Amino acid sequence: MTMFSNLNQMVLNEILINLQEGNINVCRNLGFSRQELQAIEKLSTEEIYDLANSKASFAKVEINHDAFWKLVATVQINSQERRLIDRALLLGGSIQMLHSYFGLTTSKVSSRRSLLGKQEPMGRKPASTEEEEKLVWERWQAYKKNYPTVESTEGLELLILIAEETGVNLTEVWKLILQWSKNDE
Repeated sequence: MTMFSNLNQMVLNEILINLQEGNINVCRNLGFSRQELQAIEKLSTEEIYDLANSKASFAKVEINHDAFWKLVATVQINSQERRLIDRALLLGGSIQMLHSYFGLTTSKVSSRRSLLGKQEPMGRKPASTEEEEKLVWERWQAYKKNYPTVESTEGLELLILIAEETGVNLTEVWKLILQWSKNDE
């Protein structure tokens, strides 16, 4: 199988699926004329097979460089977000918290926890002790000038840092700092 037959197969597959679903404009946007689409619809199974496996290519690949770089940037942002979500989950981030920051549903949070091998006990998490609150308060006071709001992604990164430094459950850190932030307003 050559590169050309693979390309022919992919293009024909896309065309046949879209013709079946009535998405003529998708086919036209790939560069096929109305007459070419009509001819493809009339081909027998054997003829489609021969066309798809031809050693000569009827299609060419063209790279949209702007779209490529935009997609690269988007997938990198998505990857960073997934890493942040994973860190939050490993530190005890709650469903409510992850919904607040990322709009994640209960099932998505549960699925992600499962993939990370993180077991979460049912019910409310225990409240922090006075000593833990004091540790979180001190870290919060040291860092808060550099973070305009805890509701941002940067704010979540700060909460994660504080949870890591203090050993306090991330959800508890979030609740404490949200409460303190509201009192500052």
